Amino acid sequence: MTQTAAPQDVSRPFARYLLDTRLEDIPRNVLAATKRSLFDTVGVMLAGSGPHGGAHKVVKMLSAWGGVRSSTVIGHDIQLPAPHAAFANGAMAHQFDFDDTHDEAVAHPTANTFSAGMAVAESLKHCEGSTLLRAIVLSNDLTCRLGLAIEGSLYEYPWTRPPIIGIWGATAAASILLGLDENQIRSAFGLTLHQTANTLECLYAPNSEVRGLRDGFSTRNGVTAACMSQAGIQADHTAFEGRFGLFHAYFRGEYRREALLDGLGSRFEGERISIKPWPSARETHATIQAVLELRSKHRLEPGSIRSIMLHVGKTNLEFCEPGHMRRAPPSRMDALSSLPYAVAVALRHGNVPLSAYGRGGLGDPAVLQIAQKVSWTVDDERSLDGTIEGGRVEITLENGDVLKHTVRHAIGHPDHPLDQAYLFDKFSSCGQMAFATPPQDAIQTLWDTIETLEERPLADLTQAVRALTTEHAVDAGVTS
Repeated sequence: MTQTAAPQDVSRPFARYLLDTRLEDIPRNVLAATKRSLFDTVGVMLAGSGPHGGAHKVVKMLSAWGGVRSSTVIGHDIQLPAPHAAFANGAMAHQFDFDDTHDEAVAHPTANTFSAGMAVAESLKHCEGSTLLRAIVLSNDLTCRLGLAIEGSLYEYPWTRPPIIGIWGATAAASILLGLDENQIRSAFGLTLHQTANTLECLYAPNSEVRGLRDGFSTRNGVTAACMSQAGIQADHTAFEGRFGLFHAYFRGEYRREALLDGLGSRFEGERISIKPWPSARETHATIQAVLELRSKHRLEPGSIRSIMLHVGKTNLEFCEPGHMRRAPPSRMDALSSLPYAVAVALRHGNVPLSAYGRGGLGDPAVLQIAQKVSWTVDDERSLDGTIEGGRVEITLENGDVLKHTVRHAIGHPDHPLDQAYLFDKFSSCGQMAFATPPQDAIQTLWDTIETLEERPLADLTQAVRALTTEHAVDAGVTS
């Protein structure tokens, strides 16, 4: 009997896609969505650069190692070698779980592609903004396609999906900017396979800082893989679909190949990326919105509330239990993984401000008192939504009235995008968490630069990013 040959590993069409797709092949609406993600990502990295998170410890460590000062570290007046700068900036991106998300792919693409791409681009003598923009569009698309191909929800596997697939976007972006050929790109993917790791343990271990730092590992390793391939190191050309490649080793071989290839080069998933309106896990956001809409519509005051019942699926159950820790999270990262805490913050403030996860906001007695009123019940219908669930809430008032509301997708989803004013407000709030607050004119300059990035040299973006950090912003024990 003649056996049908197995399809060639998807690393080949991916490599051709990265090489052959031109900037002019990318629709304007995709470019516009990517630019919004770039602006947003710089902001959340700025928040993560400050004293509230653990990334500044990474910056201090990397600065002590020294090396060629080629690439910008956001929020600090220093430059580091490209892999180190990618590590530092990637470590900042998820410090407040505020980075962009593809809800269906369960990916945080731009945190990885921008960290890697910007670091490598700055290390080159002459790089155009158009090259970086093209690299991020294509690499975001690749990352999201990997996530969309995986069968099942996030918690059906032991791996933390965003960095496990984000690293491939980092590698892709670095490979494009380094000008790798098809063979080198496939080898870079092979080298990536052997540097891929991150498990869900960091979501459950109290006081662990790993969840906030995880994208630093993936961006550093993606840049390293591309640089190793450029140096001539050969690796597996079956990194995705080989017997022990990504899908078989990490996801039991349960994936949809058509999601990887359908529309490759003509449909770009970066257009479907959500920008988060609030910190905390994206899985919690539909429930937060349901609560906020009830609060606004009925002009609720916390004192008028007897109890809050959340109808949760398999995903949000993970953010509710164990109850004693989720209602009174012991640390910032634990709070960012807590649905009861996020709901309590929303009811307390009528918003979910970033400051609620800073040193001054954690442990607020008023928030913790509301969190004790939050209970939950498993709703199988919500589990059918996938990893990023909708929210269904019942609030019982002291007078016995019961208020109910359901929301499928929170704002920030591409079907309910945030407007420019909201993006600027978010960026400003992020800037307040840095060692020094960036001037408003510097924020506007960054926006204007990104809006016209394809017409500019990369040096304009570098200058705009560095202008966010004033001469007084170095405050992490590092020096330039």
